[in-house]
Amino acid sequence: MKKVLVLLGTLLLITQLVCAKKLYVEMEYKKNSIKLDDGTNKKPKTVKGYDGKDLKFNSLIGALNYMSLQGWELVDTKSVTNGGGYIGVYGGASATSTTVYYIFCKEVTDEELEEAVANSYRK
Repeated sequence: MKKVLVLLGTLLLITQLVCAKKLYVEMEYKKNSIKLDDGTNKKPKTVKGYDGKDLKFNSLIGALNYMSLQGWELVDTKSVTNGGGYIGVYGGASATSTTVYYIFCKEVTDEELEEAVANSYRK
C-alpha cells in the first residue's frame, strides 16, 4: 500500500511539472532600475520596493539576481537598435541607441495565467 501511495504521489508530481503553465515578462534595465512588461499594460511597470519607491540596483547582475530570487528564469535576450542611417548630403551618420530586453518566465497557476492573458487584449 505504501509503495502504491509513493507511486501515485510521484505520478501526480510529474503530471504537475509537465502541465505547468508559464507566464512571460520582458525586463528592461535602465538607470539602475528595471521595468517589467507582462503584456497587460501599454506601459511597462517599474519594480518598486516595500516602501513604494523604485528599486535601484548597483548593476545589471544585481537586477538579474533579484529576478531569480523572485522565481523568474531567464529565457532569452533581445536587442533593439534605434536611429542610424545617414543625415544630409554629406553622408554623416546619425546617433544610434541600443536597448537590451531580458525575457523571463516562471510557473504560475492556470488562474494567474488566464488573468494575464485576459488583460493582454486590446479593448
